[in-house]
Amino acid sequence: MLPAIARKSVTGVLPSLLAHFEMSGAQALGGFESAVFATPQRVLKLTHTLRREQAFIESELHFTRYLAEHGLPVARPLSSSAGHWVEASPDPEGGSWLAYAFARLPGHPLRAEHLTPTVIRAWGRLTGQLHVLSRHYLSDPQLPRRRPWHTEPVLDLRRLPPGLDEQRRRGQALIERVGAWPRTSENYGLIQSDLHGDNLHWDGQTLYAFDFDDCESHFFLNDLAVSLHSVARLVPPGEDAAAFCQRFLEVYLPAYQEVCPLPPEWREAVADLLRLRDVLMLGVLAEAWGIGTPHETLEEEGDLEIFERYARRVGRGEPICNIDWAGL
Repeated sequence: MLPAIARKSVTGVLPSLLAHFEMSGAQALGGFESAVFATPQRVLKLTHTLRREQAFIESELHFTRYLAEHGLPVARPLSSSAGHWVEASPDPEGGSWLAYAFARLPGHPLRAEHLTPTVIRAWGRLTGQLHVLSRHYLSDPQLPRRRPWHTEPVLDLRRLPPGLDEQRRRGQALIERVGAWPRTSENYGLIQSDLHGDNLHWDGQTLYAFDFDDCESHFFLNDLAVSLHSVARLVPPGEDAAAFCQRFLEVYLPAYQEVCPLPPEWREAVADLLRLRDVLMLGVLAEAWGIGTPHETLEEEGDLEIFERYARRVGRGEPICNIDWAGL
């Protein structure tokens, strides 16, 4: 969460915003970029105009409703008692708090022990179905379009802390290389862009996706790269990371291709996008934890080590896992 938002108190606005969505008595669930509250039936996300504009949240919800209406298992947005998708409450210090709600999904997030062939196949098919639907999505002309990936503020590498010159150089070269790729309606469109294990729920039969907060216009293959990146972070202690990720792809990719074909150059592209995820996360963590600023706030022991691992990989141009792409 942005330090400027994390320092604010929501005590004065939370009760009324929860009441708008009939969620009085909701319990706090934490949250990384937004504060999250839940009842057994509903989940409410609370953010601030310092981070998001109301109309852009409404664009996210329009896309998510479209996916739900066309059968994709996602968290369905819920309107408030007044019929609004987003409720705003003024912040006495400036700006506004923004709240929006979803149906609470069954199941649990994915951990290493949940990655059975059945779950991995469901993950691949879900991602493929999302991309097929995205190709036919028509945005609401009354709402702003979701941003293209390269305009993400944390990809402005000038904002990184001092002492990361090589990370800036390598990261910028990668951003420019990916930005020069040809774009067509078959390889580029609106994607979830944060499709990792914590944003998926498995209930034993169905895999559900949620948290489209970062949905953006990007190459479809980025969702594959983000998923692979998340799997690399789930490798159990003592297991070989490359072998673990290779086994994941051997099941995931055929399932994806059952519903959505891969472009001819997918191997080289996913390899680059895997590195791009590290560049993005380096910026995300620098901003969220205020690295190198007077407001630096490391939330847990080991956070600085996590940041430094990202910095090392980006500075060396190394991916989070080494894949035998020719073997896939």
